[in-house]
Amino acid sequence: MIGNSGTETEFLYKKLSLRPRITLAAMLTIALGYAVFFLSAPIAQADRSGREHRNLYLLALGIAGFGQAIYSRRGQTRRAKNGAVFWLALLLPGYAAFQLLPLPLSLLRLLSPARRELMDALAPLSLQPEFAPLSVAPSLTLEHFLLFTAYALVFFGIREAARADRGRLWLPVLPILVIGVWQAGWGVSQFFSGSAEAFAHGTYPIRNHFAGFLEMALPFTIAYGAAALGKKNWGGPMSAAGAFRVGIGFAAAGLICAGILCSLSRMGLAASGCSLVLMAILALAGKFKARTRWAIVGLLILTLVAGLALLAPAQVILRFADITGEDRPHVWHDTLRLIAAYPLFGCGLGGYQPAFEKFKTSAFDLVQDYAHNDYLQYLAELGAAGFLIAGTLLAWIGVRAVRSSLLDPDPDARWLGLASTAALAAIVIHSTADFNLYVPANAILLAWICGLAAAPSAVK
Repeated sequence: MIGNSGTETEFLYKKLSLRPRITLAAMLTIALGYAVFFLSAPIAQADRSGREHRNLYLLALGIAGFGQAIYSRRGQTRRAKNGAVFWLALLLPGYAAFQLLPLPLSLLRLLSPARRELMDALAPLSLQPEFAPLSVAPSLTLEHFLLFTAYALVFFGIREAARADRGRLWLPVLPILVIGVWQAGWGVSQFFSGSAEAFAHGTYPIRNHFAGFLEMALPFTIAYGAAALGKKNWGGPMSAAGAFRVGIGFAAAGLICAGILCSLSRMGLAASGCSLVLMAILALAGKFKARTRWAIVGLLILTLVAGLALLAPAQVILRFADITGEDRPHVWHDTLRLIAAYPLFGCGLGGYQPAFEKFKTSAFDLVQDYAHNDYLQYLAELGAAGFLIAGTLLAWIGVRAVRSSLLDPDPDARWLGLASTAALAAIVIHSTADFNLYVPANAILLAWICGLAAAPSAVK
């Protein structure tokens, strides 16, 4: 009787503790859909309506985070907080808050001489304050601090939802599939609208960021279908539910691939192809001899190249052939000079554009909001200290995803690890020539994927 009572109590505990996690997952799903629809413009290029939607979004996520804090049990919270990943994820918005702290000018001279020089320039006008923050644009840094806090809430929320029940591993993935298919379908319809300059961009004003969202969603559609296919008993027929999952997963993958092709985004195609190759390499690890494994990977690469040549719109091929007029190398060179001026603590999160004007040597008729390289821009804004925090967090999550894809005894968890690894690889590659991580919708999706990858698993 005691044993049965204990089992019933444990079952009831799990059932009760599952409810707030499912509620949280539902709220975050709505938040992701809202972000993709209303927050798909780069932060610095959002209009008044976009800023109002962003404020509503931050308020809603704040309420969701507060609710999660109330409903989380102490034991669960303690387990969730264990590990360096918790503190690293908190340090990112905390670091942005540090950049906003008013510091004495004497201390500012030690921490950021370039920032102190800007304050000294106000002395002849009798406008020099006694205290100043590290950020050259405190209002913009405050805006990014609130966004990074929202990203952290999404990360912790999905991590909590994903650890609710290993029997429901794909539940937090379904919103990515649904929104990805919706965006891809919308984008393909835009491409075939008949306009002379039609291309797929969905709800995004910039097609490269549309492709950035889809390239992160693509591996999950493939993994969803492949995981169901792997459960088939090859000695008998597949169940109707399994066949439905396989069909849904691979059909979604095909539509998302079409969306990426129709976006005409060069980096979107390159990042997607590389991520799929990496996914194949990890999926084949330990299953064949090395020669056979690399032969399969080589065949996959040839298939991708042939598919691009045969199926890609002519505009894509022309865009790959025409790279003249690209001013990004000049911007990157000037950004390196900005980094050298603010090496340790950066010019402040969101402060790239005002700080960059002093170092700009080209395209003077344009406002350079972004460096078109997330690594250079974040290094300029965060400095070496903040960039190390962000890099360590992403590296930890990436290693965990790879380990799960190779070592987890649960096939579903391995496929989820493969998808997370490929999605992270895609955005890591795309970020070398674009600013996807300054688009709230894409940054939120990245936080979502990181939460999936960081969820506790059987791999220690």
